Amino acid sequence: MRLAATILREIPQNLKMLTFMNILSGIVTALMLGIVSLVGKNAGSGSTSFRLVLLYVVTIMLFSASHKIILVTAAQDGERLIHTLRLRLFEAVRRTDLVTVENIGRAALQGVLVRDTQTLAQTLPLLAIGGQQAVMLVFLAIYLAWLSPMACAMAFGFGAIAMAVRLARRNTFVLLMRATAGAESTVFTGLTDLLRGFKEVRMSRPRADGLVEAMGQASAAAQRINVQTKTRWGRDFAQIEAMFYTVIGVMVFVVPLLSSGYHEVVMPATTAALFIVGPIGTISFVFPRVADAELALANIEAMEQRLLCHDSTPQREPDDNGGRAPLPERTPTTIALDGARFSYRNAVGEPVFAVGPLSAVFRAGEITFITGGNGSGKSTMLRLLTALMPLDSGALLVDGAPVEPERMQAYRDRISAIFSDYHLSRRLYGIPDPDPVKVLAILEQLEMEDKVMVCDGAFSTIDLSTGQRKRLAMVVARLADKPVIMLDEWAADQDPHFRHVFYEELLPELKAAGKIVICVTHDDRWFDVADHIYHMNEGRIEAIR
Repeated sequence: MRLAATILREIPQNLKMLTFMNILSGIVTALMLGIVSLVGKNAGSGSTSFRLVLLYVVTIMLFSASHKIILVTAAQDGERLIHTLRLRLFEAVRRTDLVTVENIGRAALQGVLVRDTQTLAQTLPLLAIGGQQAVMLVFLAIYLAWLSPMACAMAFGFGAIAMAVRLARRNTFVLLMRATAGAESTVFTGLTDLLRGFKEVRMSRPRADGLVEAMGQASAAAQRINVQTKTRWGRDFAQIEAMFYTVIGVMVFVVPLLSSGYHEVVMPATTAALFIVGPIGTISFVFPRVADAELALANIEAMEQRLLCHDSTPQREPDDNGGRAPLPERTPTTIALDGARFSYRNAVGEPVFAVGPLSAVFRAGEITFITGGNGSGKSTMLRLLTALMPLDSGALLVDGAPVEPERMQAYRDRISAIFSDYHLSRRLYGIPDPDPVKVLAILEQLEMEDKVMVCDGAFSTIDLSTGQRKRLAMVVARLADKPVIMLDEWAADQDPHFRHVFYEELLPELKAAGKIVICVTHDDRWFDVADHIYHMNEGRIEAIR
């Protein structure tokens, strides 16, 4: 079983102790029942044994201590396992390439990192409880069999039937739960359309009527399915409860007819049967969760393999050093693509769009513009130039020498890139203790000093317009101060005034600092700012200046 193998491999430290505590808990439970039986007999004669009272207190203390140790240890071990799995996934995501991430899909990645790890986190403590209850049942069975084999057979027979009924109906209940989740999702999708498209909805009565009608139908469907689900749950719960009470009735009314001498142990046997009800109910609840945990763990392991294998990556980065082999310490004077080719492929591996061969050189202290229409391959070229995607063929060069696979991460560490689909984090990751004077100077140059501050290594806010958020991305790039800076349509969301600032102040300043400056742009008004211009068309590149 995958879950058991993972637990033995990842968190074996406390298994012996947990096993011992489970056995101790079961023994103490059986002892507790025996003491109650003896006290009941003594109570009939009007006497009370101080020794039995003291022993009962000790058993309660032992049970409480063992139970606490089991739960706390299981919780700690479970969270340690989840932490280990998450760190492995984080590292696998960090080291994979953009093609793999896009093929997998961000939704699938987030589902594994959030949903499946949550399932494991919720299930592992329950497994510890289920294990404890199972051991407890073993000792209760021994105790009840010692009192009356017939009573033991009856009690555990009905218990097995109750568990079988619950498990048999679980699949139907799971289908209802999934239908409920789907119906609720449809309602929230409509709500999202209503709130995010509020302006469009208010501008059209037919559109508003159609959306509200669809939301009403979705809500009615959700209501119907929820009623079915809860009705089924209530019916099943009531039936199982009735079966457990039937067990008690059998112990009191039926077993005495079938077993001679049973009247002498009817009370302790009935009490033992009552103790059995709880563990059986717990196990019947926990057991199906094992399948959920197995599926979640299978998803996590499969995702880790997909991230690490890179079967579609011709230039795979080695796993032994994480791509940390250093490049020469000198600042690069040129980076280049030499005959680079890359193809996007569909699910069956057939190419659907190709770029290349791409050959272009970018030099320190120079500004290079890349132009071209939508879909011409400009952003793909930047992704290849930043080594985010592996080349199908050709080479990526630094100062005329190919960048070897084990040095790809060191190469990327020399580049600041603001892509058209950039993500701005509020925290300045990787820039510890930025100089406040330098930060203020950059904010003033980008005309953001009255809107944002940097406090404790984070922006005070990123709830800004698209153009202003791009300026904050530029703040991060300027603070990182890397020798190469790539800007993909950075000026597209700036107002006319700040476009002037960008082309006539910021870019010349970066050039004067000796950086390799690469800009994807359509602003032909400022083409004279560039030292070189490349034009992309249908995946091919041409130097036009």
